Amino acid sequence: MIKAVFFDFDDTLVSKKDHTMRENTEKAIKLLKKSGIIPIIATGRPKYTINEYLDKLSINNAVFLNGHTVWLENKIIHDQIIDEDKARVMFELAEKNDFSYGIINNDGTYLNLHPEKMNDLDVVDIEYMPQKLEKRYIPGNCLWIFAGSRYDNILIETAEQNNMRILRWNEAGVDIISKSVSKQTGVKILLENLGIDFSEVVSIGDGDNDIELLKASKIGIAMGNGSDNLKECADMVTDSIDDDGVYKAMVKLGLI
Repeated sequence: MIKAVFFDFDDTLVSKKDHTMRENTEKAIKLLKKSGIIPIIATGRPKYTINEYLDKLSINNAVFLNGHTVWLENKIIHDQIIDEDKARVMFELAEKNDFSYGIINNDGTYLNLHPEKMNDLDVVDIEYMPQKLEKRYIPGNCLWIFAGSRYDNILIETAEQNNMRILRWNEAGVDIISKSVSKQTGVKILLENLGIDFSEVVSIGDGDNDIELLKASKIGIAMGNGSDNLKECADMVTDSIDDDGVYKAMVKLGLI
């Protein structure tokens, strides 16, 4: 019996193209709740960027920043901070190569350049104005380095030496997170507190950072607009976000 469904946020629940949620996606969430199934968000985003949708959908449980922070009934129960010395090593690498960088926590996004220069980085997905990182380090859950994929070798090598790993979002840059942390580890903490097993869970997403979670779940679903890597490991591929992929998947599984 399925007791919970985990949803990625960007391009699963909400389109990054127009920053809106499709009507049938919202309908699917409401019908799941009506059926007694718990909808939960598992995202790489910090909490402050999706509070509007958490309130709109009345979702009280979520995993943020790729597993670094976990919220149960609107209260934080897990908050893993990046070690200051390790963050400084990564930022020194960035400065040496003239890369911009930043650090993110659930309250804000902080960059080492003035927000007005964001357009120079061609990062069009940031709707929430970042703040200036006045010091090289503040307590945070995830690091950003704005460097193209041709620099992946040095980024990966340096991250691994410091027990971290990179997650590339696109050609603009990468997340750098603790090596032991993923959406799956954050979800595991939440499930233990809810008394639910992975065998009672459906997960749906679109990116490579969803792979571990989909593999661990009873049923893993890739969005039609998802990455090829994710589709290869998914139990099911639904339609794209623009074609009501979430709603159709929930109907096909008989959950709504």
